[in-house]
Amino acid sequence: MTKKIIFYLIICIFLSFSKDIKATNPFKKEEMFSQKYTYKTLSPYQKQLFDDFVEEQMPKGSALKLDENTGTRGIMRLACALFYRNKAGDVENAVKIIKWIFTLQNLDEKSKDYAVWRGNGKSSENYDQNMREFIGTDLISIYHKYKQKLPEDVRKEMEVCLIRTVKGALMRNVNPDYNNISIMSSFMMEYVGTEFNIPEFKNAGLVKAKAIYNNFLKYNTLCEYNSPTYYGVDFVGLALWRELSFSSEMKAMSKVLEKELWLDVATFYNANLQNISGPYLRAYGIDMKKSHAILGTWIAMAIDNPQIATIPGKNGVHSELEFIVPIVEMGIFMPMQALAQFKKFDAPRFITRTTSNYYEGDRLKKVTAYIQKDWMMGGLWGNRKVSHILKTGTMHWKAENGDTGWLFVPGEGKTNVKVDETRMKIYLADTLAKTFQIYVYSKNIKPENLKETVWKLPNMSLGIKTDLNLLKTEILSQAMINSEGVGSKDYPFVINVIYEIPVNWNIENPLVEITPKK
Repeated sequence: MTKKIIFYLIICIFLSFSKDIKATNPFKKEEMFSQKYTYKTLSPYQKQLFDDFVEEQMPKGSALKLDENTGTRGIMRLACALFYRNKAGDVENAVKIIKWIFTLQNLDEKSKDYAVWRGNGKSSENYDQNMREFIGTDLISIYHKYKQKLPEDVRKEMEVCLIRTVKGALMRNVNPDYNNISIMSSFMMEYVGTEFNIPEFKNAGLVKAKAIYNNFLKYNTLCEYNSPTYYGVDFVGLALWRELSFSSEMKAMSKVLEKELWLDVATFYNANLQNISGPYLRAYGIDMKKSHAILGTWIAMAIDNPQIATIPGKNGVHSELEFIVPIVEMGIFMPMQALAQFKKFDAPRFITRTTSNYYEGDRLKKVTAYIQKDWMMGGLWGNRKVSHILKTGTMHWKAENGDTGWLFVPGEGKTNVKVDETRMKIYLADTLAKTFQIYVYSKNIKPENLKETVWKLPNMSLGIKTDLNLLKTEILSQAMINSEGVGSKDYPFVINVIYEIPVNWNIENPLVEITPKK
């Protein structure tokens, strides 16, 4: 081989290596806030969040209770919390929980649906596929950090349990676009495959992790976009990549994904309203101050200030308080720029995003949002999926006495929504639809506040432009208000505004235009 050929080979290898490095970290550097916690180093506020969860699962003065009504994920997180806290009796109680958890796992190999946990103790006959990842990753966290504290028989059974769990996850092979589960699943496969020398598991985890990463790079977004709930799970999964994965490549990818995702969250976050602007592709509730959002727990831990935290009271229908445990276990890694935006509103901004998503409708969904200090709004274009946790149009504003008023267009698959710097426009997406609705909340308002051309609300006037017939303005039932779609018992009532859609409506024309006038 001539020297010239060798020289060219060296250049090619160098360029290939450089390209790989660029692909792994294609974004600009940011100054990062990196924080690790022990139980003793938690601030009083952080410790209160942690202790509130432990108290919720095991009230002071009460013995550990494990029965048919025990929530599987919550009690598993309690085991993690007890190892982490390590007070007298904690390890013993944690071991009891782990032994109990082992008894809830379905092992039906004939159906190829095994290593799945019941969602609610022994009273449930339904096995939740996603419990593999939630319980499996918690077991890994305990195994990795505390296995020396486990009795030998429990440790050995945990090892068998983890291998079964990953075998089940591999059979299911969840789509990488199902972000919150796939991020945890990829970690679980890589960890167990490496720890127990099972190359099939390890390689499957790496392949899935790379698919998640490469999908993100296309549009700098995740598929379950702008979700106060599922972003919180995504960050837990990425923290597991960062802290516990064996793969240096997964660790590097996690840091890029965490950094870029936090920057995007901060862009949509309004510190004055203590909420992220919609639209929400998946969200339990509409106001992070009144429904437990996992993302809100991350933000509250990072800013460490109860005056501006996003943790609500205890009336949220969909409580996610147990997510404090993996946050304190894995620590926080976010840009200082994002942390600053979580603490104080910086500037008005108009935002557009394209996100790749397999929900029924357009393969690429279009997101628009506009954020002012005292109000914000967002819209989603291209979705036809019907879901009570999907909000295609959203608006929040500063109401009376620090309350947040809001409205949202529910995910009925009937509408497309887009916003600009002045208004929200709602368009027809389903030409067979005969009606569509908007939910509106602000304290003490009544249906008569919502006239045909203007909705007069505390601290907000909304101009309404439409040629549609206002079919009905009604107060939602308490059952609907308490549902996961709205998400809090804190709302005395919510008004449902229902419009009638004429036959042969021109889809180029907005059904309704809503103009905020703060």
